[in-house]
Amino acid sequence: MNQLKKPHRTKTRSGTAVRGRGQERVADIIQMALTIFVEEGLVSLTTRRVARELDISIGNLLYYFGTKEDLLQAIIEHVVRGYDEGLTQESKLFPHSPPKRFKAFIRYIISDTKKPEVQGFFYQFWGMSTHNELAAKLREDMYRHFNEQATEILAGVHPKMSAAELGALSLSTITVLEGLHVVYGSSDQFLEQYPGFDDLIYSQILRNVGIGEDD
Repeated sequence: MNQLKKPHRTKTRSGTAVRGRGQERVADIIQMALTIFVEEGLVSLTTRRVARELDISIGNLLYYFGTKEDLLQAIIEHVVRGYDEGLTQESKLFPHSPPKRFKAFIRYIISDTKKPEVQGFFYQFWGMSTHNELAAKLREDMYRHFNEQATEILAGVHPKMSAAELGALSLSTITVLEGLHVVYGSSDQFLEQYPGFDDLIYSQILRNVGIGEDD
């Protein structure tokens, strides 16, 4: 999940961040906000805290992000774009083979869920979305987006399936992958009891969607 390390361009107040220096400032703000969010949670994510950590004025930050909610939305959009870029790069390796594109999609996500910073982000995001209306909407938008990506790939694998069937199959896959954040967040001692767990999950997902190991 390189998007937790390298900010992408995001939507800011109209007319701001149109030049290189402004874009760099936005990238710095998002990176700092994301770090605070992952390590300390939403309660610590304030515009004043971000400005203080970056040693800039609150007015400078508010020039780009008028509210804490704007900053939160920018973080989520930044994460989604990062996934899009990573998955697009994987998909380009197999432009004419939907099964291989899907396999690359799964391998990418499985690898990503092992990263502590990724686990930290989703733990905070899930918890926040249970009591924050904006976060709940962003969560729904995020998973709808991921489900559409997986559905599009599976449509090439199963061209005769209905849209509803493909969507359900994709959602079942995403459900398994999201559960991995919790599993991989467990202690090394716990995980060491199950060598080959990654390959087992990978194979189970392929069987679930009707893709053979040799496809």
